[in-house]
Amino acid sequence: MHLSRSNRPARAFEEVFAEHLDALFRTALRLCRGNDADAEDLLQDSALRAFTSFDQLRDPSAARAWLFTILTRTHLNRVRSAGRRAEATSTDLEESAFEAALAEWVPMPSPAEEVERRQLGEQLAKALDQLPAELRGAVWLVDVEGFTQREAASMHDVPEGTIASRLFRGRRQLRTALETPAREARIWRNQ
Repeated sequence: MHLSRSNRPARAFEEVFAEHLDALFRTALRLCRGNDADAEDLLQDSALRAFTSFDQLRDPSAARAWLFTILTRTHLNRVRSAGRRAEATSTDLEESAFEAALAEWVPMPSPAEEVERRQLGEQLAKALDQLPAELRGAVWLVDVEGFTQREAASMHDVPEGTIASRLFRGRRQLRTALETPAREARIWRNQ
């Protein structure tokens, strides 16, 4: 099929967006604290903003960071315009993004290990949800999505040192939140 000149940018955008759709949705879901409908709305608003400014993307290799920047800023604008912080909602953490990311790094084939992995994923997701929004956003972008601190700073429109500080505090709070369950698991295993 031959694309007319007017359809070429739309097709190029579709290809770029589709390539990053899963990661964008995972992040939107985390930003919306597990609320599928809110995550879909956020992703749709972000896609529209990205499409309307697609001609500003000069370097195709930077598309991932560019799309995540739009997603993150769209979310921040929504939170600011609502005049409140994003509210926590209950969520089914069974198939959380953290569990999916964890499965990529730590394959656990036995049933006992699978239960342990699932529990760890649930504990991580719960601990992450309890972080303040700024810390959660920094930890998610750098530690889960793999962006550099510089890229995360650009997405949040803050200095790189602010992201480094948020990462430090966020990781420290996660470690504290996970220490007790880890100690309890070791005690249980030693009995």
